[in-house]
Amino acid sequence: MPQDELTKLPDRNIFLEILSKQVSNANIYKSKVGLLIVDIGRFHRINNLFGYRVGDQVLQKFAELLKSVIRQQDYVARIGDNRFALILTDIMNVGHAELAAHKILRLLQVPFSVNKDKIYIDCTVAISLCPTHASNYLYLMKECESVLHETKQGNKKIGKSAIPEDEEISETWDIEVALDSALEQDQFLIHYQPKISLITGNVVGVEALLRWNHPLRGYISPNYFIPIAERMGNIKLITNWILNTVLRQSSEWTNKWGTLSVSVNIPPDLILSPDLKDHISNALNLWGSENITLTLEIIERSLVMEPDRSFVLLKELQEMGVSISIDDFGTGYSSLSYFEQLPVNELKIDQSFIANVVENSFSQNIVKLIVDLAHACNMEVVAEGVENIGALRYLKKINCDIAQGYYIAKPMPFEKMTEWLAKYPGININKL
Repeated sequence: MPQDELTKLPDRNIFLEILSKQVSNANIYKSKVGLLIVDIGRFHRINNLFGYRVGDQVLQKFAELLKSVIRQQDYVARIGDNRFALILTDIMNVGHAELAAHKILRLLQVPFSVNKDKIYIDCTVAISLCPTHASNYLYLMKECESVLHETKQGNKKIGKSAIPEDEEISETWDIEVALDSALEQDQFLIHYQPKISLITGNVVGVEALLRWNHPLRGYISPNYFIPIAERMGNIKLITNWILNTVLRQSSEWTNKWGTLSVSVNIPPDLILSPDLKDHISNALNLWGSENITLTLEIIERSLVMEPDRSFVLLKELQEMGVSISIDDFGTGYSSLSYFEQLPVNELKIDQSFIANVVENSFSQNIVKLIVDLAHACNMEVVAEGVENIGALRYLKKINCDIAQGYYIAKPMPFEKMTEWLAKYPGININKL
């Protein structure tokens, strides 16, 4: 089995294979799977103070610590430079995952002994469950990464996805009933996150993100309800509503501030739907303008399964004036050489690569390689998950085209986005 050379744990690609299989089993056998993402805090300080060789030994010892926490049927993997993940299979509820998280923190109260040094480390743990929070492994991963981000932002040690009042909601019946009427009852809304050019510092686009404000349960994560909508067949109606809403709202911005790219995520199950092109064409005819570029963000795995059909569809969409973006690049098994053969305009580097780009030379080299190869394939590059000025400076340095992330702005509803656009002064790129 391919593995991380340093820790001898499964690497990110193998981890995603395992997660996919365990989530599939959980859906078939009506069981629960716990996903924990563990992020070591300020690990660069260990490398700076003690050297990379000591840092590597700390990572090896931390991997052994994590293995001591899990049961024989569970899994642990290294999914990033200082990031690990645990899969807890066939658990009863979120409490089992919380016990594992607390055990990790308790074990870390004892320092690691490396040579003659005693080294303390701290970490942040995020917890999400299948199917409570997502019944698709990619959505589960995204949900847990989102929780990790929020937990780190709040300076907490452990964070978990919100548990519905009645956990049996994870069996989908209540959600299915509610989804049937959510559109009619105007419970969906769109939040937007801006993207800025790293050449001019100006806003060049926004990404549209679906939100569901349930009248009783509040906001329900799209990572949870989108897979259910896909199974129910509602996803076409929801996606059609997103396209029309986004194009209608963004037309107000382009009338004031000129050309803008508006990105919409297309669910994997809808990519090759024969209705997708018609929905897009109708929405563009109704709300589109020469100042709006509609960009479809597509997860890379969605295109690999049927490359011939994908090529035809993407070519037809481009002929309609639609731009194609490969979302979360680097989380799958594809290579840029594969996408060079497809009509693709843009590539989004997954935020897991950007998270450590300030302090880790390996991450820097990987991101630069992706940017250079994408440019060689005539693609623009968007870096998502930019959370500090250091990342922005590095991305500018290596000629990345566009940046998106909390350092620039959090996702916000249409009215707040309009206010933000009106007040945004631009970033002086030359002074980064």
